[in-house]
Amino acid sequence: MMITARSVLFACALFLFATGCNESESDSTGQAATYRVDTVLTGLEHPWGMVFLPGANPLALVTERPGRLNLVDITRGSRTQVTGLPQIAAAGQGGLLDVALHPDFEENRLVYLSYAAAGESRGQFATHVCRGRLDAGEAALSDVEVILVAEPFVGTEAHFGSRLVFDSQKRLYVTAGDRRNRHSAQDLTSLHGKTLRIHDDGSIPADNPFIDAKDVHPAIYSYGHRNSQGMARHPETGEIWQCEHGEFGGDEINILVKGGNFGWPIATYAREYISRRTIGALPPERDDTIAPIYYWEADAFPPSGMAFYKGDAFKNWRGNLFVGGLKERCLARFEINGRRVVKAECLLEDRGWRIRDVKVNPDDGFLYVLVDAENAPLVKIMPAKGD
Repeated sequence: MMITARSVLFACALFLFATGCNESESDSTGQAATYRVDTVLTGLEHPWGMVFLPGANPLALVTERPGRLNLVDITRGSRTQVTGLPQIAAAGQGGLLDVALHPDFEENRLVYLSYAAAGESRGQFATHVCRGRLDAGEAALSDVEVILVAEPFVGTEAHFGSRLVFDSQKRLYVTAGDRRNRHSAQDLTSLHGKTLRIHDDGSIPADNPFIDAKDVHPAIYSYGHRNSQGMARHPETGEIWQCEHGEFGGDEINILVKGGNFGWPIATYAREYISRRTIGALPPERDDTIAPIYYWEADAFPPSGMAFYKGDAFKNWRGNLFVGGLKERCLARFEINGRRVVKAECLLEDRGWRIRDVKVNPDDGFLYVLVDAENAPLVKIMPAKGD
């Protein structure tokens, strides 16, 4: 049975009625998993992505959409702006977006960034991916090179994607939005509305699904996506999970399939914003598309940033999936059984925060959350005192 946003809100309502507090969650074992929220730092301007650096020093990289990359000391709550970034276009929903580390970062110090940048024609933009070498002591990037441009360049300033995830074979997955041209998601000559897969240097893997197809860009791994702003690798199966925005309703969680068509806009639970009319067929009605494993049928969640929990701080949350909610202003927690969502609950509802990203710090096992606002905090979710 498909679990939707209605069941999320129902579970939250039952929970709040029983406890009167939004900072104590009950898990499937019936044991309380209590937590508290601490502020790491404030004053971020529309932060978008983060990643933790390995090593003894508790450092993280945090992006801000206007075009700043911050080296954050999460113990002191201080930050230093990293220099050496490429030219970034902070236009509309575009700007500096996600950040990821090379799987061999401790040896090569390579950092990957996704961002919007302008083309040769004035007022046209595309999602870019670059890599550069980080000197944490100097807070500087060097040897910066662009390794992917999600062409074509267009004049709209929306739906850039964009998340970055490496798989176990060090291949990089990149989400690119449909740039508000919904039909581009089904156009295999365009990189809009796609998940792209490249090697760590930008070259194309030989086993990409369309490598030998005529008039299809070889970087395409999956298509039929509207605007995917969350992506994470399952810690046990290695599968790439992804969440994306619908229109009026129809926000989705998907598990990527090589060469798969995820439906937008020909198969979707979403409806038109104004008329509320259906946009395409319902996903189960199209056997040539892949239905989501979970969808929101309310007007909009929409999801941004996702992470699987693996750590020791919250043992009862191991294997849970966390997804940030923008319009619903909560952090959704999903209990997973194989490839199915079996329970969903909301955290942080009383804060009124648009949740842009969530990550688990492998060193302390705490959840770190980026809030999307002009003057935003980075916060951490940790066990309640005394637990």
